[in-house]
Amino acid sequence: MMQDIESPSIGAFESQITERYGLLLSQTQLAELLGRTTGGLRYSLSYPSDPQTRALKACGRKIGRRVYYPANEVARIIIGTGNT
Repeated sequence: MMQDIESPSIGAFESQITERYGLLLSQTQLAELLGRTTGGLRYSLSYPSDPQTRALKACGRKIGRRVYYPANEVARIIIGTGNT
């Protein structure tokens, strides 16, 4: 039931991300979304110190040599940690 209350805001945020970046975000796009430098984000993902960063690292999908982040999972992680 708690999920039903959160899902509209997550859904709205997810559609905003998807409209802007597409279904998969590159590390550069994720850094832009989070207001961080690409290098800073890369460092944080290498040495995750908080639950949000660990979750972002875990949701990364390796395609070839690059790592992409699904918009739906990124939205859930960002909105989900904002409420805790």
